Amino acid sequence: MDNEISPKRKLPATTYRSGVDLWIFVMLTLAPITSLVIAIYLLQQGQGVGALTLFLCAAATASLTAAVTIPCRYTLHDDGLTIRCGVLCYQIPLAEIISVTKSATVLSGPALSMKRVLIQTSKRTHILSPKERDSFIENLEQTLQKIDRETSQEES
Repeated sequence: MDNEISPKRKLPATTYRSGVDLWIFVMLTLAPITSLVIAIYLLQQGQGVGALTLFLCAAATASLTAAVTIPCRYTLHDDGLTIRCGVLCYQIPLAEIISVTKSATVLSGPALSMKRVLIQTSKRTHILSPKERDSFIENLEQTLQKIDRETSQEES
């Protein structure tokens, strides 16, 4: 969890890194590692073309996996939540959040752990897995309550 001052915002942003389950890490790295092992075996057997092909496959799968998973983090600002997982980036205005709940859903999302948080908006459900899940939920709910208080004061 890192804190940094947002340039156009009032409060420091808080960044939560995604938790990473061992089995998910193994599944993501299994293909490139298997390709490398077989490529090394083929190289030792004098099959350079097959080894080169597998080295390229290992590089491609490792690059693609890294591109869609690194970094995986969630940044809470005073007015929004930024979800970053590799090349994917979502901006969720806090005013659009309807509910925040703990979950262990198997649905896909920018989450590298099964200890997940579901964030429901009017448009969709976002699936996250902050390493410090309880702290993330508590901080998000406090920020949402603050926005609700400010909104009700403005309406009065």
